[in-house]
Amino acid sequence: MNKKIIAIFGAMALLATLGAGCLAENKNGNTNVPAANVPVACTLEAKLCPDGSYVGRTGPNCEFAECPAESGWKTSSEGGIEFNYPEKLTTKYIDTHEWPPKVTMADGEFSCAETSLASSLPERVTRRTVDSRVYCMEEIIGAAAGSTYIEYAYTTARDGKLITLKFTLRYPQCLNYDDPKQSECQAERETFDLDGVVDRIAATVNF
Repeated sequence: MNKKIIAIFGAMALLATLGAGCLAENKNGNTNVPAANVPVACTLEAKLCPDGSYVGRTGPNCEFAECPAESGWKTSSEGGIEFNYPEKLTTKYIDTHEWPPKVTMADGEFSCAETSLASSLPERVTRRTVDSRVYCMEEIIGAAAGSTYIEYAYTTARDGKLITLKFTLRYPQCLNYDDPKQSECQAERETFDLDGVVDRIAATVNF
């Protein structure tokens, strides 16, 4: 009987010791919860990529994901003007026709004589603002065999110079597709941020 009592008291003493040890660890801030099991909630910020798409924050450190086109940009250096541009757009239906952009530089005052919104002419001029930078965009619209070709000229002022980027894109006639391609094509045309792409290219121009 005495042996049983001694064994019981011994077990109780062991449990008390272990409990004290756990309390001491908790006081020191050790919760024994693996860091990997703690969920990370990233903010819903978005980063505009050079190709016009957006990426969000991800991972344990909530860093922005890599832009899809950052590794696919090339450098052009002609006539003393150097700039970077995406070799391809990330769009599925909108395609480049005359690319990379032809970049020119000139002296002069920035101005933009916009055409009327009601104008039916194939040439249109509109003033565009991208992140506080102002562009004058000229469009010349043409069509051929189920596609629309638009020649663009974006002009902006920087360091006392007028910088112009010219290029042509091809837009397929979305109605020529059956769904779901027709809906995908129309959605792409509505969401494609061409102004953002041009602005990122213009930001790399060195002369």
